[in-house]
Amino acid sequence: MGLKLTDAEARGELIAHVLAGAWRITATPLNLDADEWCAVAPMLVKSGTGALVWWRLRNGPSLHSPADRDFQQAYRRHAVDAEIHRRRALDVLTRLSAAGIETLLMKGWAIAGLYPEVGLRQYTDIDVVVRPGQIPAARACLADSSVLGHSVDLHDGSASLDSLTFDELASRASVVPLGPLAVRVPAPEDHVRILAVHALRHGMVRPLWLLDLAVAVEGRPADFDWCQCLGRDRRRREWVMTAIALADALLGADVTGTPIAEAGRKVPGWLRRAVLRAWGRGVGDLSDRPPAFRALMSSLGDSRRFREEWRLRWDRPIQATIELNAPLNGLPRLPFQLAIAVRRLPKLVRTLGAVTQERRRYRRT
Repeated sequence: MGLKLTDAEARGELIAHVLAGAWRITATPLNLDADEWCAVAPMLVKSGTGALVWWRLRNGPSLHSPADRDFQQAYRRHAVDAEIHRRRALDVLTRLSAAGIETLLMKGWAIAGLYPEVGLRQYTDIDVVVRPGQIPAARACLADSSVLGHSVDLHDGSASLDSLTFDELASRASVVPLGPLAVRVPAPEDHVRILAVHALRHGMVRPLWLLDLAVAVEGRPADFDWCQCLGRDRRRREWVMTAIALADALLGADVTGTPIAEAGRKVPGWLRRAVLRAWGRGVGDLSDRPPAFRALMSSLGDSRRFREEWRLRWDRPIQATIELNAPLNGLPRLPFQLAIAVRRLPKLVRTLGAVTQERRRYRRT
């Protein structure tokens, strides 16, 4: 492919090439040389897409390489994890239902059913939305369960996920079987919107999030209502359409018959490059990392680590845009990033004070 594999954006481009259409039952063969595989194979496994890579490779000529075996192992591991995740979700939702707590199951298991095999998608948290005000009761009824705290992400209503209220989402939710339970998941229209905005809010740093969106768009029912999906909010409507256009541009999602195809939606160059850089670095979501200032302070004395931390914390144009409720257009992102930096100055000052106090206490002891 003629890529400079030392460059994060180039590695991201290669990752996108490998994952393009990988969720389909039939996918075009891959033609990569050994150097290209070595550059991205560990990143693909780490990103949770190893099973999908194996799915794409399974009917082609064997690579006869460690990467080939790693992908096959990821495929087997995800198949086992899918059953473990299903049982955990059943346990959680059974407990919540018995306590009279209303729920909506989102993402994860709720979207995996659209893949050819449920084990093709990596599982992490069980995302459960409960009616606002029921979080304390939900935590109480899960307190003696081994899953709470490390695999259940409880949301107090839908405000952090969508512009619609819990009641609005629940009123048009789909009901699907989970073992003996009938559980509610967002309507296909709402799920596409939630997946798109969630991925953008977190900078689209995980390829799996864009894959989910591509699978949801291609797997939509025949009576899918695009007006319901895009909603009346002009800004959110633009975000969703751009995210779907990105799934088309990077992963080859089939957008035939969608408003995105009709409008000829274009992806801004900065947005495409930002996503590819994030994939090529393989750092994942920064929510799992220490706060920015603490991370920078702890890296003092290690110039390479400091530069990397600085780059990760600054190079977040997508998150800055969404946080400011701004358009995903072709304008430069520097003003948005500077605005977010200014907004976070008070938090930086508080963190600086806390770190200073900690260091003083450390010196005393």
